[in-house]
Amino acid sequence: MDGIVNSIAESMNASLGAALTVFLLSMIPIAEARLAIPLGIGMGLTPGEAFGWAFLGSSLMAPILILVFIPIINALSRTKLFSKIGKFLYDKFEKKSRSLATDQENDDNKGFKITKSDIKKIGGVSLFVAVPLPLTGVWTGSAVASILKIGFVKAVIGVLLGNAVACAIITLISFLFQPYVNYITAAFAIIAALVVVFLIIKLIIYKPESETDIPQKTDEHGDDNTNI
Repeated sequence: MDGIVNSIAESMNASLGAALTVFLLSMIPIAEARLAIPLGIGMGLTPGEAFGWAFLGSSLMAPILILVFIPIINALSRTKLFSKIGKFLYDKFEKKSRSLATDQENDDNKGFKITKSDIKKIGGVSLFVAVPLPLTGVWTGSAVASILKIGFVKAVIGVLLGNAVACAIITLISFLFQPYVNYITAAFAIIAALVVVFLIIKLIIYKPESETDIPQKTDEHGDDNTNI
């Protein structure tokens, strides 16, 4: 296993360089920083460099995902070809958001007013993203934050805070067990592959609760409120 990881690392290092490899890998869902950081350290980056490039790459995805991820999923759910995929993804993210939801307050989220409910949601999103496990990273956290509708800036803050903690945890683990960093990389890669297989199986057996489009939440004026 160590030889396989070394071979892959050397190939990536020769073609892209360690820093760019970590930066790009951290943008990929499921893999993200949890795989990019130990791989980067194994490729010769210092823990600080691996943290920096992984945090930068994964964090750049947050504002983009918060803006477009859920609208894209909603659009997919209305197509014949990708309807099941769209509904499956939205259902997964919506279920995860329920555990972070708090009682709604009379706040239209205009400006940058932060309510107690917002603080709880930002903290919940941060804690969710901070756990360095599959399906709790920037991609899922951004989707969950979007569904919670706490506002774009607040959602970005929540995701980035959690991402910083997650990157720090992975960096610390990789540093403390640096002689075994290739095994850590391999373990995260195997876990990521198993998660992909699990999601594919879940998608195959998934049955939408109804054949209608995903319900669109509207505000008190009846306007569509899908986007933040």
